[in-house]
Amino acid sequence: MLYKTVNRNSIVALVVMPLMLLGFWTNSLMALQSPGFPFELHAMPLWNFVANILKGNQLIATIISMFIALLLMFGVNRITNRYSLSTGQTSAPGFIYLLFISGYLMVQKLHPVWFFAPLLLLAIERLFLAYGHRKPMAWCFEAMFWLSLGTLFYAKGIYLSILVWMTMFILRLFTLRSFLATLIGLVLPYLLAFGYYFWMDKHMWFLELIFENFASPVAFFSHTIFSQWYNGLIIALVFVAIMAVVRIMPMVKIISRKHYRIFIWLIVLCVVASLTPYFSLEIIPILALGSAIISNRFISAIRRTIIQEILFALLIILTISAQFLI
Repeated sequence: MLYKTVNRNSIVALVVMPLMLLGFWTNSLMALQSPGFPFELHAMPLWNFVANILKGNQLIATIISMFIALLLMFGVNRITNRYSLSTGQTSAPGFIYLLFISGYLMVQKLHPVWFFAPLLLLAIERLFLAYGHRKPMAWCFEAMFWLSLGTLFYAKGIYLSILVWMTMFILRLFTLRSFLATLIGLVLPYLLAFGYYFWMDKHMWFLELIFENFASPVAFFSHTIFSQWYNGLIIALVFVAIMAVVRIMPMVKIISRKHYRIFIWLIVLCVVASLTPYFSLEIIPILALGSAIISNRFISAIRRTIIQEILFALLIILTISAQFLI
């Protein structure tokens, strides 16, 4: 029973995790010329720095994206287990996260969102730690600082600063001082970057680059019939999972309800963003963070083991099929 194996916090599950990641990343490692996202045209400063180091080495770039994906898998598991967002200690959310990000080969390629997503997850966890403190300004500043730093890789991540303020509101951390702390955290990385480019006499170029990245559309992917079916089935699964989690909220701890609401809002914000021309499939590693946690809570709550195994197996089959048919 595959889901039963991964739905526990055991050594076996931890060993299987990188092996399964390698299996789903094999096509990307071999197909080095597969299409990617055109972020090099107006690269943000930190992404431009990474791209210059790699110098077009697609193999190394894909290995780095694998490593970051593995970190995110462990990160999703850590948050789930630390804040009791499943029915027990488990490694399943990390595996579900892997399945959600593996359908599109172009998403597996290294792109700026792979650097932004871990910083966003770190920002969310810093706010979780601030819960219950009378003076949460330091945590709020740090959360927004990490998110803002991530936008120097992926500029449009700036729009997810809304999630930080929503999280503060849900966790009752939102005060005038904490809000001002987040504004300082939001602006500080850009002030430091502007100071560097001002010293290099490139500050006007930097300002134009920021405006171009914030305002330019990136959607360019043309969906096939299979990709439409694939997206529809994944969306249906996540939607059912959200409805199931909302239904059980009155039966869980108050703080767990708040955490579920935060990840549901992350899903909603990403879905809304993906409907605009300013976002494309690159947002999947972010969308999958909340989707993996909520979907695992839904699957783990199913009483019949056979249904759990069927759902997990279907998700694996769907992901493998997408790699070859999209």
